[in-house]
Amino acid sequence: MIKRNLLIVTVLTAIASCGLFVAGGTRAAADLTPREARKLIAHMAGIALPSDAVRIKEISSFGNSAVVVAQVETAFRLVKGDKDKWRVAEIRTGDRRWEDVELLIKALNVEKTARARAELESIATALESYRRERGSYLESDSEAFLIDHLSPRYLTQVIRVDPWHQPYVYEGTRNTFTLRSAGPDGKSNTSDDVTLTHGGR
Repeated sequence: MIKRNLLIVTVLTAIASCGLFVAGGTRAAADLTPREARKLIAHMAGIALPSDAVRIKEISSFGNSAVVVAQVETAFRLVKGDKDKWRVAEIRTGDRRWEDVELLIKALNVEKTARARAELESIATALESYRRERGSYLESDSEAFLIDHLSPRYLTQVIRVDPWHQPYVYEGTRNTFTLRSAGPDGKSNTSDDVTLTHGGR
């Protein structure tokens, strides 16, 4: 079964592992033209869409980045799975070219896991700076409490939620701490958790 649809590009982008369109280089984002944006979107993450399948609706500039709102015409292949429930199996990314949605989601989660690990490393670095100045880590089981005490002196960027939009978890004593993202499944203490533990030396 094929279902045709018009997508706001952020939906397709979430599947294709690219969340924000950035105008790179030394040019200002305001220099991003609709034609250039259409080309970038039509070929994002290795996906090749016909150029007439992408319609640029709006470009908003923010310093060296830009958010592009576009309509993307594509097609989905749906199949019946367990208990006769329909699920999206493939998305068409070009003329007669189909991509497995599960593989795209897995690739997206790999990228998000790397981003979560990098964010936890940033928080851990800030915690080490805090410990060097104050003699211990923050004693708390609240990530919000942690960030409130680290920012802005030790942590310039406020980091509260992981790439799956779930709050990070912090458990800290004077000598040890654990930082955790629940990962793609959103459930703590499962195999896809992203965890950093420091201290105890």
